[in-house]
Parts: sequence; structure tokens; C-alpha cells
Amino acid sequence: IGIAAPQVGWWVRAMVFGIEGTNKRYPQAKNVPLQFWINPEITWASQDRNWMWEGCLSVPGMRGWVGRPTEVRMTGLDHSGVP
Repeated sequence: IGIAAPQVGWWVRAMVFGIEGTNKRYPQAKNVPLQFWINPEITWASQDRNWMWEGCLSVPGMRGWVGRPTEVRMTGLDHSGVP
């Protein structure tokens, strides 16, 4: 579960994501600690895809069948500005 800064009117390159506890929509999802990234950049993405329905927090009721890389590697800064 994540949200990007522009979705909440903050015009910077930042995002927050994490999965804590359980969610009825994604019962298979593993716990991922809440993380905050500044200037995130994907440096590598696997060719394998996970396909699932995704919703849009900016447009309630909007859902789409989306393929995302199974794995990615990222660089960026944490909430303290540390790489």
C-alpha cells in the first residue's frame, strides 16, 4: 500500500509505503515496515510481473488490472536524508 506526494498535493519526489497487519483485499501480502523515500529512483526491475487489481486513492472507485515487476531495486534518501 503506498501513496506518492503529488496525490496529496505535495509537489516533491517522495513516497510512503508499507503493509502492517492484514488487509482483506490482499490476504497473501507479507508485512513490510512503513518506509518514507525522498527522490526515489528504480535502478533495476525484474522482467517477471505480478498482475493484480489496483485501486486509485485519487479517484475513488477507479480500479485497473496492472502488471508490476516482481522485484525492484531502488536508491533514494530516507526520512532523515540518509541514502
